[in-house]
Amino acid sequence: MRKTFLAVSLCVFVTSYHPASAQDTKGTLTGRWLVTADFNGTPLYFKLELTQQGDKLSGNFDGDKLEGTATGTSIQFVAKGEHGGSEKVNAILRGMSMSGTAIFIDSDNPDHAESHEFTAALVPPRPTGPAKHHEFVPTIFYRQFSPLNKPVLTIAPGDSVHTTTVDAGGTDEKGVTRVLGGNPETGPFYVESVVPGDTLVVHIIRLRLNRDWAMSDDYIVDRGVDRDLAVKSKDGGKDVRWHLDTVKGVATPEKPAEHLTHYSVPLRPMLGCVATAPGPAQAPPGTGDSGRYGGNMDFNESLKAQPFIFRLVRRRDALRGRWSRFAG
Repeated sequence: MRKTFLAVSLCVFVTSYHPASAQDTKGTLTGRWLVTADFNGTPLYFKLELTQQGDKLSGNFDGDKLEGTATGTSIQFVAKGEHGGSEKVNAILRGMSMSGTAIFIDSDNPDHAESHEFTAALVPPRPTGPAKHHEFVPTIFYRQFSPLNKPVLTIAPGDSVHTTTVDAGGTDEKGVTRVLGGNPETGPFYVESVVPGDTLVVHIIRLRLNRDWAMSDDYIVDRGVDRDLAVKSKDGGKDVRWHLDTVKGVATPEKPAEHLTHYSVPLRPMLGCVATAPGPAQAPPGTGDSGRYGGNMDFNESLKAQPFIFRLVRRRDALRGRWSRFAG
């Protein structure tokens, strides 16, 4: 069912699919690289970790252990997975980036290797110095969790953000409809130095209601209704407006029925949605959905300062066979 109180609906999700600028290699390939590979017109993203000792390379390609060589500007390595698959990479170093070809071999179909062009850039190190506090006033609200959504704010790990939301119907704290309903989100926020495969922890420090009223209804989402339930709920869908008493911490119907004149429920503000950006290989899900990326969870335990922990989705989320691994 839709949430009872529509006072908050925030999304904090990482668009980790925007490659960061490269940093000075200082004569070595050692570091974390973000690889962008072209899969038939769709960019997929991979984390590459390299350690260079002389002309020898070691590390991992999206979790698969690799070994290779670096001769001048020529880079070659082979990464092997635990289940028999592998990636063979040939690249050229150009300044502070590399480009080349990666051949993917699926352990379930080794005779049909796939070759894909790619580019890669060094991931900048985690910013140093004290954490920053950001005051952010949203002006746009997205209704899809998509890596194509332009980030509205860039932050560093450890930073905090103070912001506001509209409700699930698209109405702000002043009662003005700002966007079409359906869980419109605040964000996304781009976190520096974060790449697919990393773990992101989001701490909700404080939640406050920003108005003294809310709406509820008794609709049931379409995919949760079978034939019998559709008949039983044919008279449903009624809206109820509530008064929110933030001093007493309770909500009461503004026009209660005869037997509900003294009825109240406790206020427990929550974020309906918190998510990371899903992989670009899948169709962007609507903000009413949830999945490995987080999404519409209607989780009211956030007031207890429980962290939301996400593993940023890796590259193989929409490909068959061995490539269907998820990271989260």
